Amino acid sequence: MPVVTKSPISDPPYSLHDAYILEIRATGDTLRLVTQYGYVCTTPPCDQVEGDVEITGVDWDFSCVYVLEYQGVLCGNYGSFTGKMTVEDFLREYPEAALDIMDETYGYHQVKLNGFLNLRESCLEFVLDLCYNGEFRYLLKD
Repeated sequence: MPVVTKSPISDPPYSLHDAYILEIRATGDTLRLVTQYGYVCTTPPCDQVEGDVEITGVDWDFSCVYVLEYQGVLCGNYGSFTGKMTVEDFLREYPEAALDIMDETYGYHQVKLNGFLNLRESCLEFVLDLCYNGEFRYLLKD
């Protein structure tokens, strides 16, 4: 029997782990994540670099956000599921929210970012699930 082994996805040049997203901007089919202080280079010496992220060719029909709300337990534990919504609805419902990214997963024309959704009065958990056919761009600041 033939065996085909899938190679792992190449390592991204930067990690969004612990990136703090101050603003999310959707323009046309492009989503821009504005960071507070950038992200970390994945090659030694793994320095912090300033910059934002831009994802082009986002397919809004196949992209969504999951929001988890905790009732009676501390955030990060098991809790109730609040909802699945379009990115447009998410941006309308949480216009001033900040995202604290804990993990990132990449696939074929797909990225999932998850972490904490920081609101003024509470902290929720989120999963941002994006399908795109454009580019995933790291916009480095000088």
